[in-house]
Amino acid sequence: MKKPLAVIRYLLSIHITVLFILAFFRLILYFINVPQAGDITNKSVLLFSAMLKGLQFDNLMSCYIIAIPTVILLIFALFNKIPNILVTIFNIFFIVAYTIILAVSAADIPYFSYFFTHLGGSILNWLAFEGTAGMILQESSYYIYFLLFIITSTLFGIAVFGFGRKLKRTNTTDLKGKSYAYYIPLTIIIFGLCFMGIRGRFGRYPLRVSGAYFCSNSFFNQLGVNPAFFLLKSTSSYLKQKDKLEGIMSTEEAIDYVKKSLKIEVSTDEQHPISRYVEETGVVKNTNIVIVLMESMSSEFLNMEYKGKTLTPYLHSLIDKSYYFENFYSAGIHTNNGIAASLYGFPPIFERTMMTPDPDYYTGLPINLKQQGYQTLFFVTSDPQYDNMYSFLNENGFDHIYSQYDYPSEKVVNNFGVQDDYLFEYGINKLNEAAEKDKPFLATFMTVSNHPPFVVPQRFANSGNDDQEKIIAFADTSLKEFMEEAEKQEWYKNTIFILLGDHGRVLGKQAYEMPLTYNHIPFIIYSPLFEDVPKRFTQPAGQIDIFPTVMGMLNQSYINNSLGIDLFREHRPYTVFVSDNHLGCIDEKYLYIYDPTEKTDRLYEYKTKNPDNLRDIYTAKADSMKHYSVSTITTADYLVKSKKTGPTELTR
Repeated sequence: MKKPLAVIRYLLSIHITVLFILAFFRLILYFINVPQAGDITNKSVLLFSAMLKGLQFDNLMSCYIIAIPTVILLIFALFNKIPNILVTIFNIFFIVAYTIILAVSAADIPYFSYFFTHLGGSILNWLAFEGTAGMILQESSYYIYFLLFIITSTLFGIAVFGFGRKLKRTNTTDLKGKSYAYYIPLTIIIFGLCFMGIRGRFGRYPLRVSGAYFCSNSFFNQLGVNPAFFLLKSTSSYLKQKDKLEGIMSTEEAIDYVKKSLKIEVSTDEQHPISRYVEETGVVKNTNIVIVLMESMSSEFLNMEYKGKTLTPYLHSLIDKSYYFENFYSAGIHTNNGIAASLYGFPPIFERTMMTPDPDYYTGLPINLKQQGYQTLFFVTSDPQYDNMYSFLNENGFDHIYSQYDYPSEKVVNNFGVQDDYLFEYGINKLNEAAEKDKPFLATFMTVSNHPPFVVPQRFANSGNDDQEKIIAFADTSLKEFMEEAEKQEWYKNTIFILLGDHGRVLGKQAYEMPLTYNHIPFIIYSPLFEDVPKRFTQPAGQIDIFPTVMGMLNQSYINNSLGIDLFREHRPYTVFVSDNHLGCIDEKYLYIYDPTEKTDRLYEYKTKNPDNLRDIYTAKADSMKHYSVSTITTADYLVKSKKTGPTELTR
């Protein structure tokens, strides 16, 4: 066998082995997550098409890795040399490089199950925190993927060294004379195939994520994307901190659009273009405010039952005597999004964390109420350094931040600290202490039990079909016990309780790129002071509206420097939310989704779960929702980057 042919056989053996392993990972991703695909009749056809798309993306990633070794080894072969040391070096290179690809593919499977999207650049926000590793290691359901990675990477390493030994031991012959006329063009063709493999397609533009999209089903469209390819693209965008909405409208246009939608004729401060003075004429109320941000509490959980009974009986009973907003959405899909949006009235900017090491400054509820003499307390179950939470909250108006450092060590159940029931038990005592100071208080609780790894108390062992259902029953009961204990306290009579999810959870079958169960959350406002309850509201609303809504309920005059509105006195046509990779806009009938990476958008009639893209049918509606959502995020991005989210001249 001629030396170039031996080299080609070696390289092809590695390349084809990788493609088979990546296809195997894709099939596992399919079988684990296909329940989210929705009701479809032609799964086998869609799977086949997705696997072909996947082969295209997998080939691209492999060609990136194999290209340089191909060039070097074939050039040596043309000179009738294949140094053993070079083969050994490339064996090690292939094992290291492809092992990274396999690690991403393995980690992507549970990540996709949780977020309904591939592993993206947003993980850089959490990799620096020690708690992240602990969370992953404590989740036993991930162990099977660790094992899968170890087995496949080990087998692959053995195979690569086997291919290398075969190349070294093959009895090859040198190229002579006329044989060069055959092998030089063959080598050039191989180089060309590598180049085309890296481009991923024939055409003007190289392969992009949108190249995987071939049908109206989001799951099958995403199935074809290689996880490592997606991670590289997403991380590149994240590190560049590129404006994902660049080119759609200018900052000036966005601000003008937002000002019109908020009915701002003249801002109170030239440096803060959306700031507006809200003057109350009623009697100022010094009512206590207790906010409970419930971890991953999707509205869908309220519809779930076990043995014919709801998993959340207390939340249902509370809704029946409260103000309840049926179409309420979280601003993002991460806890830091939920905290910042709910307390300060700003939406997140895609995958960027809102709690940076160098914290931005906001006004919002803590600052405004603190200026009115309120005590401000925040309760978190775990290490407050996680997500830069402590520095962010400390710099933005909270006097006391209670955390794992304050709780008995025996109450800590996992890397996320204490359970919800103890968090509330501890919190009641601190609220009693605060009430003795004869000053009103703003207290925020961030629960965590409904976050993997689940720790189900023994008394809830028979409360659901699985740990997810059991922990929801536990979370509901913990809240019930907290409210019942609060009712025994004197301060309860003068308190407004606000309960909502920090975000939701991917649940059930997903019809769209943005799983609505991840952003659709319950929003309950309860108080023994209310005399006109229950009331249900259907208008679109979101976490950014909580700050002005609470200020309105308290009849407090203030500067609203946020993008939120008072839900009892104002109305918005849509509400806006984001995931790491998509922008969503929703009203009572339509869902608009914009993909900033691929510059594509879709319009769905989500109430009927219609999977068809109606963008070209209802153009005016789609354009209206696009302008509203893009202007909102563009304005928020400008204000954050320009450090114009903090106090104005009138609020300092």
